[in-house]
Amino acid sequence: MYGRVTVNVALNQPTFASSEWYNGHDTYVASRPVDGDNRTDALQLGSSCFVSTPAANPWWAVDLGTALAVIGVLFTNYGTTFHS
Repeated sequence: MYGRVTVNVALNQPTFASSEWYNGHDTYVASRPVDGDNRTDALQLGSSCFVSTPAANPWWAVDLGTALAVIGVLFTNYGTTFHS
C-alpha cells in the first residue's frame, strides 16, 4: 500500500496490553481505543479510554492486520491530543 491512508486502519482490530485496570465499576479493556468511539473522558463509564494498572513499563498494542509503513500515530490522552 502506497500513499497516505485516510481511514482508521486500527478500527476494531485485535489489541493487547500488559494489563487492564478495573476501577470497581468498569474494566478499561485494551480494545476500547479502537472501538470507533472518540469520547476521551476516562472517568466516564463506558468511555473509549484504556487504562493499565500501575506498572513500571506498561504497554498497549494493536494488530493492524497487514504490514504498513507507519509514519505517525495520533494519541489522545485524557482529552489532550499528541502525535508520536
